[in-house]
Amino acid sequence: MSSLGAIAIVLALSLSGLAQTPGGKPATTSAASIFGRNLLKNPNIEAPIKDPNKVPGWTDASGLQQAVYGSVSGEWDWGLTGCAGCGKQYLRLDYEGTVHELLTSQTVDVNPAADQIDKGKIRAAASGWLGGFHGADTTSVVELTFQDASGKPLGTLATSPVNMNGLPKAQSGDTGLLLCKTDGVVPAGTRKIVFTWHAKSTGESGQYLALGDNFSLTLTSAQ
Repeated sequence: MSSLGAIAIVLALSLSGLAQTPGGKPATTSAASIFGRNLLKNPNIEAPIKDPNKVPGWTDASGLQQAVYGSVSGEWDWGLTGCAGCGKQYLRLDYEGTVHELLTSQTVDVNPAADQIDKGKIRAAASGWLGGFHGADTTSVVELTFQDASGKPLGTLATSPVNMNGLPKAQSGDTGLLLCKTDGVVPAGTRKIVFTWHAKSTGESGQYLALGDNFSLTLTSAQ
């Protein structure tokens, strides 16, 4: 075998070793990789719409819809959005009759940060632009549920319910969004965080609507 061939084999073996642990298993994600970035899938609701009732990254819910700004009468005109940083699409939770509560969620694996979480050094921050029709009989919150590896709840964290009477004045239509956010220490033992957008009716009008966009979940380390 030529010296060049031997060098090529040694280099290939070295590179393959970088992708595996000494036991031959794929290397785990480092803790640093989950800090300082949005951990949600499709957080800005900009994934292509293939089925408006099936939103990529989010659990299915009756009444959950992915819509283009301007496509729903009475909400926003074409060219307008719910917030300065919003894109072209947003989420709707539309329910009526005897249904008084709807939710959709995502579950995020935070195992890579387990050591720091168990030392109480990790904080979680959650936010979303939430709203609906001004003065409507609906409110919504963003909730975090911290779970251990088996799914046992260890604690919760939630934004204040959005005040439908305090929504910013719309340029057109009668809807608006308001930034809602919360943060806190991740409980020791947490291995999963369930991020939930949770809407509830607050009256008896019989028809309720919650709107949301630009959701976020981030982790930061005290170190």
